[in-house]
Order: sequence, then C-alpha cells, then structure tokens
Amino acid sequence: MPILLLCLLLAGIFLPMPSYAKTLILDGGLDSKIKTTQQIGFSVDRELKTLSFKFALPTTFSNKATSQTIEGLNIKFNPEPVSVTDEKDKFGNVFKRVKWENLRQDISIRITYNALIKTELSSMESAATLPLKNIPKEDEVFLKPTSMVQSDNEEIIAISRRLTENARSENDAVNAILNWVSDNVKYTYNPPQYDAIHTLKTGKGNCQNFAHLSMALLRAAGIPARIVGGLSLKRQWKVPVEDGFLVQDMGQGGHAWMEILFPDLGWLSYDPQQSRQFTSTRHIKQTHGLDSKDVNDAWSGSPYLPRYSEDIEAVFNTDDVNIKLRTSRDAPISYIMSNNLIASAAVGKILPPTPTPEPPSPKPLPVITMPPKPAPPKKGAVVFGNTEFPALVDVYQIIGNEATRVFDKETAEHVTSRYVYAQAFTLDNAMALEGISLAMHKFGGDGTLFVDVVRDENGKPGLSGERSLLVSLSSIKFRPGYYWIDFAFAREKEPLPALKPGRYWIILRHSGEAIVNWFFIPGNPYGDSDDTRSTVKGYKWEDLLNYDFVFKIKGRV
Repeated sequence: MPILLLCLLLAGIFLPMPSYAKTLILDGGLDSKIKTTQQIGFSVDRELKTLSFKFALPTTFSNKATSQTIEGLNIKFNPEPVSVTDEKDKFGNVFKRVKWENLRQDISIRITYNALIKTELSSMESAATLPLKNIPKEDEVFLKPTSMVQSDNEEIIAISRRLTENARSENDAVNAILNWVSDNVKYTYNPPQYDAIHTLKTGKGNCQNFAHLSMALLRAAGIPARIVGGLSLKRQWKVPVEDGFLVQDMGQGGHAWMEILFPDLGWLSYDPQQSRQFTSTRHIKQTHGLDSKDVNDAWSGSPYLPRYSEDIEAVFNTDDVNIKLRTSRDAPISYIMSNNLIASAAVGKILPPTPTPEPPSPKPLPVITMPPKPAPPKKGAVVFGNTEFPALVDVYQIIGNEATRVFDKETAEHVTSRYVYAQAFTLDNAMALEGISLAMHKFGGDGTLFVDVVRDENGKPGLSGERSLLVSLSSIKFRPGYYWIDFAFAREKEPLPALKPGRYWIILRHSGEAIVNWFFIPGNPYGDSDDTRSTVKGYKWEDLLNYDFVFKIKGRV
C-alpha cells in the first residue's frame, strides 16, 4: 500500500543531516525535588514459618557534581514484623533487616521520602596521572579484586594495559576504558551471571555487568572504582544537539552504576551507559560497595521463598533542567553525556612527551569476539531485526534458599501518546516485504494500530513508503509481559511491496484511543546511535533517542 506521509509541498523542508559526535560535553545543571514511593510486596501462598528481608535505604551524599539529600523517610509494614533492626556496613551503607514469623498473609512494605537532587555541570581540572598517587588509605580497598570484579585476571589485566598504555592522565585512562566497554558490551535482560569475566566472554549484560567489567579494568589499571546501587526514574530530560534534542530515558526501578576516585577531586559519579563525572536527577543513590553483593537487597524464607514484587512511583514536585551543549567528541559509538574534565598543566610537567625513533604501528584495540551472525540468504525468506527481548523481566534471582534483587526493570515507551516514534533499519539487497512484528504490550483502549515503512531522507524518516494493513486493538488479547504484534503488508493474492536497498524507518501509528507500550533495549544494540527518533510534529523528527526498539522484519530476497 503506497503512502504519501505529507503533501509534496513539504518535501523541501529537510536539510542535510549533520554528522553527530558521540560524547556530548555539557554545561548547566539539573535540580529536582522528587516525592518517591517504593512499594515492595511478598506473595504468601501458604504458611511461611520465617521470612528475613534486608533492604537498602536511600542516602544523603555529595561530590563535585552531584548532591542528594533525603528528607521525611517513612517506612510502613503490613503485617508488622517481629523485629526491625538497622545495620550499617563497613562502607557506611544503611540497611533495614526485618523478620516475620508464622505468616499466612501477603506482606507489603511502603517506603516514602523526598529526594532533593542537584547536578552541576561545569569544568573540572585534575592533575591525576598514572600510576595514581596519594590514594587515601581508606579508599585502597576499592582496588581489590572480588568474585564479581576479577581485576586480577590475566586477560582483564592485559586488556586494561593495552587500553591505557598511551594515557597521559587518569581521565585519559578512564575514558579509554569506558569507551571500550560501551562499544563492546550490549545490553541484555536476565543474564545468567553478572561478573566481569562473564561479561567479557559474552559481550552482553545488564547494568551490573557494565559496572563490574568497567570496574575490573579500572582496578587493573590502579584506579579505585566502586559500584553504586539505587533507583533509576523514568522521567525524560533532553540535551540539545545541532538540530534538535537527544532524549535521555531509562526504565523505572533498580539500577546500578559506579563511582571512580580522582585523588584531587574525590569520588565522581559515572553511569557507564549514560554519563561521566555525574549522574542525573533521575538517579537515586542507596548504597556503594566492592561489587553488587554489597549493595543488593536479599531475603530468605522457610519452608519456601515467596514471590517478590516492586513498584516505584516518582512525582517530580520541581524539575529544573538547564543544559547547554559546550562541545563534542567522536567516541564511543553510543551517546554519552559528560561535563568538561581537563588535565591540568601539572600533568604536562609530570609526563612530558618522550620522542622515540620510528615508533611501531599501534596495535589494534582488543574487541570482544562475538559469534558471527549468519549471513542472510541471497535468495529466499529472510528474518532480521532487533529481535531479543524478555517476555517478563526478572527482578530477582534465586540461588539456593536465598533470593537477591536484580537491577533489571521494564523499558518501554507509551507509543500511543502524543509522540510518534520511529526505528531505522538498512537493506543491503532488494526485498519483498512480507511483514513487521513489534514487541508490545496492550493495556486497553480501542481503535487500530498500523506501521509505515518509509525511506530515509538525510538521516530522518522521509515522506513516502509503504503502509501495513490495520490491526484492530480488539483482536489483540490481554497478556502479561511483552509479545510480538504482527503487521502484514499485503492481502491474499496481492503482490508484496518491493523495497530497494537502502535505509528505512519503521513508524508506529494508531487511530482511536489505543493504549500500547513498545519495548526497547537501553543503548543502541542494533545499529548506530542515530537509529531511533521521535517527534510531536509528525515530520520534523527532532528527538534522537538513546535506545533501540525491538522489532522483526520478514521478507523475501
């Protein structure tokens, strides 16, 4: 079904697409006051003799860029536990340990507080060089290897040395390591393991995997690094780029990131998937430690482990976002936010350039070897896309008779709202388009869903292409989790639409009052960082998105 998305009179509005750099150096800040409610539940199916639950509380802290103050903390239990104690670990984290006995009803825990979070993005200057000097005695513990952060592993050490061999400052070394992790690890849900070696071998993981591998490489370079456990909030904030905005968005729930020590600046906040030297006001810190075993909530029960659930509500009573783009750099592949951190003049004095005769050609940087993707057939049926997603996201992991909370959460957009969303893909060969499937969840409403497939014009969705058949919302069953919704492009006996080689965009559209979510994977696991866009105008496509939607394309070549 050929379509013309807009009248041809609009065809001249598109300007050449600029070439975007990937690290955006920002000035400005964020300032938010957030009323946070964390609702935790345990489902008691039959009599439970004992249940012991240890959970983290939010903390007040500050560093050079980010500060957080917690006010009005209140915790309510139903039913009342037989004991409630406060525990403070060796890192200063505060946990509640709660115990129930002889339970015959579900448990609910309601935690409420105000989080006042402020992020200031301004220039910093550091004279720290490698090897690091003047590390405080109490912070040397964050150089130790652990079972999750194997910084003493030979392969980890070799990669760390290779990445940092030309670093003239600590900041050079940190950026080299974090760029490499960003470019070589793809986000996935429900990984079987979270340690650095597993992440290195598979090239996949969630936020814990990103943090553990980054920390292992940093510690192997003599740079103290520690994991942070907390919450991420699904509240968008926008960073200006050359002709629009980069939209920062995360799922709402448990999240892990990290902090890195600069001896002359102190601990600085880093989210390996999003930001450097700071975290946004969409991060609420609870704990920090050597690895995720130090920061995770955990529980045990007898004679069985009840099912755990968690729901987080965040109301932004104030939210001031004042961000300006200062400059940009061309690495890593995915977009990363940063303030301006520069090496001071002292670095040049400590490490003067040393001339060497005819230096050998630089070795290529190491890469994680992934199983090769099968080449699509030159003739016949093809299926491709960003196809991996969990039907249900696991928010806890059971090992033996103990369970631990996992820093995974649902990531999806309400795509039948006022925004229109598009995902790009590229064809190397001509193809007859049979259908497209999107990983979605129906919540309700009425009307229809359909998709447009349009050619790329200067890096954005163009004006003409193909439209799918309509899918009535009433034909989609209510189900838990996410599942494929299929869109066909030709009725029986009709010829299939023919797509030429090139770049195309999938645009989800709807009629009526449909309420539907489209699942996405954080980062850009499918393509480049410019492959996902949204708009409120219908044709400007002014927003770049920091994730890839889940989609599947079927056709014949």
